[in-house]
Amino acid sequence: MERSRRKSHGCKETRCKKNVHHRDFLAVLKREKINTIAKCNAFKSTNHVLNTVHMTKLCLNAFDDKRFILEDGTNTLPYGHYRIV
Repeated sequence: MERSRRKSHGCKETRCKKNVHHRDFLAVLKREKINTIAKCNAFKSTNHVLNTVHMTKLCLNAFDDKRFILEDGTNTLPYGHYRIV
C-alpha cells in the first residue's frame, strides 16, 4: 500500500504534519485557495545572542513560475520543453 507524503517548502516538518491536510493541497491545486500561511516560532542566533522569533511563512502556493500547466490543470512541463509551442 502506497502512503502519501506531505511536503511543503519553507515550513517545518512538524508544522506541516499538524496543520497541513490533504484538502489544503487539493484546494491550492484546484485554485480554490491561492496560498496557505503558517505561523512558526523559532530560535535565531545573531552575534551569538539567542532570540525567539515569530515568523509567518508561505506554506503552500498555487503560483509556480518555473512550470507550464497543461490543459488538464494537473500535469506540468518545465518551461523550454519541446512539447510547449
